[in-house]
Amino acid sequence: MLSLLLDEMNSRVVPEQSDRWRPDIPVTSVFTWRGGACAGVDDDIVLRAAYEESLTLVTYDCTTIPPVLIEWFDLGISHAGIIFIDERTISTADFCGLIRALSALWDAERDSDWTDRTVYLSAAR
Repeated sequence: MLSLLLDEMNSRVVPEQSDRWRPDIPVTSVFTWRGGACAGVDDDIVLRAAYEESLTLVTYDCTTIPPVLIEWFDLGISHAGIIFIDERTISTADFCGLIRALSALWDAERDSDWTDRTVYLSAAR
């Protein structure tokens, strides 16, 4: 089942509001997950830890994570999936829009295998 880990580029409000609107969707923040130990650490550390717990990373970081994924692909290292968000599609301040889009994606893809999968999140209609 698709479980989401929001990185530090996402507001701490999003998992709280998501839990109110859609308590069926497992969403956690890097700020609280593992006691916050993965907040502020290198991308590869977060991705490895997320893989250990089958958590798909949700991020606005479309610049530093793709090179890590390319390197990992070349080395045969897997990840538990990445959901990229473009600020021009869903603003970091649009908590409701992000939750709606994540909810729509989760409804459609919750049972899919997210290993080594990457998607760009679209705004929900």
